[in-house]
Amino acid sequence: MSDFLSNFDSDNYKNMLNEKKNNKDVSSDTNENLALETDDLQSSASDYDKQEFDDVDVMFQEETKHVNDTKIKVKRKRKKSDKGIDEDHSTGNGVEHDVEIDPDYKKKQQTKRILIGGIVGICLLLLYMVYYQMTRVSVPDFSGKTVVEAKNWATENKMKPEIKQEYSLKIDSNGIISQSVTPNKKIKKGSNITFKVSEGADPKGKITLPDFETMSKEEVEQWIKKNKAENVTIIDEYNDKIETGKFIRLEFTDKEVNKENYLRQDIANVYFSKGKEVFEKNISVPDFRKKAKSEVEDWAKKNDINVEFKEADSDKIEPDFVISQTVSPETKLAKHDKMSVSISVGKAVVVPNFANYSAEEATNVSPDLQVVTKQSFSDNVPFGQLIAQSVEAGKKLTGNDNKTVNVTYSAGRPYIKSFFGQLEGDIPKLIYENFNSKGASVTYEVYYVDSDKEKGQIVNTNAYNQYISTNAHLVFAVSNGRYASLPDEKTTSQDE
Repeated sequence: MSDFLSNFDSDNYKNMLNEKKNNKDVSSDTNENLALETDDLQSSASDYDKQEFDDVDVMFQEETKHVNDTKIKVKRKRKKSDKGIDEDHSTGNGVEHDVEIDPDYKKKQQTKRILIGGIVGICLLLLYMVYYQMTRVSVPDFSGKTVVEAKNWATENKMKPEIKQEYSLKIDSNGIISQSVTPNKKIKKGSNITFKVSEGADPKGKITLPDFETMSKEEVEQWIKKNKAENVTIIDEYNDKIETGKFIRLEFTDKEVNKENYLRQDIANVYFSKGKEVFEKNISVPDFRKKAKSEVEDWAKKNDINVEFKEADSDKIEPDFVISQTVSPETKLAKHDKMSVSISVGKAVVVPNFANYSAEEATNVSPDLQVVTKQSFSDNVPFGQLIAQSVEAGKKLTGNDNKTVNVTYSAGRPYIKSFFGQLEGDIPKLIYENFNSKGASVTYEVYYVDSDKEKGQIVNTNAYNQYISTNAHLVFAVSNGRYASLPDEKTTSQDE
């Protein structure tokens, strides 16, 4: 219908004004003027084909019936201003026009504006919501999480984390204690957020150690976990005497630490028994004969075998090489088993019986021995016979042994000569050189007598020019010179 009216206007109203007052309110006298304007329109259209107009009117009525919104379309004469009418009359174009009035037009325009405004508002709201979501982030609950997780989250969301550390007995080290922003709260990216992070238990905190002797291993483990005593270590070790799982001992690495002054930072070891260690016999013993001692030592260390080395002389095996072994080759041993190995010390020198040799012969008996001879007085052994030798006869001396042999021969019984005329001051020398230097233990004493002998001379003794025992006690009489002449006077008298 609208297309038809458009064609109708273009064909019949070529001089129609371009401007229409669509937004002008219909005055209250519209209904009164409708009939008049209709008659005017019909009379002014007398120059047109009446039949064509009737057809248009019929179509107009049919179209109006099918409009759902009860739109009323009427024909009215477009009002013009006086100026416009004068212009039409002055130009001789006083033409009247058909105009359609839609009573719901204003309402539609308002609805359109509201709809457009609503759409714009919704778009702006959506844009704001998108912006809000992009610039805000929901803060998770970091309880039970580590500081590393918190820092990673802060980095991903461009947050500025501040870490404050404090000791905590409940939260493990590096665990989050609390956070400055409530969990699930949305905050702007780039904001500051503070985390309290646990440093673990206070290392300088004093701990009362329990009586570990009455506790099982599992109970000690629970105590360590409960008290955050991370420096208390449980060590299992084999023990042949203590039952498996029983307490062995408590040790502190610092000697100044004890159960009374123990701090959490101090290191302590609690030992529990694993019982007796049992090993499988799966170690094969090699044939070590004529092998070097070092080879046996390496094998024993590698396989944890206790090897006892015994030295023995050998004319055929070089020193430090194996002569024999107590465990046969290919025998299976277990860890900590024992075996012995004989190691050659080379050819041995047999110490002779020096009783068969004189003191002169003894020094030349063996070129491999260094023989030192001496003489000593003896109350029982005759002169020239052997009293003793430092190394027993028949003993084998090897390369590592001292090959010096001291041999003592008898000088017989001590014999004291006459010491008359000797001075008192020479007595100690006489006793040592004549007796005690050769193994005797002779002692002496001195007493003084009136004598015409020069003062200090020995004038008598309890034994002289005879054999004495090795432990004899000698008594010397020494002149006090009471009746003796002075040495100068004696010399003068002799000259006369």
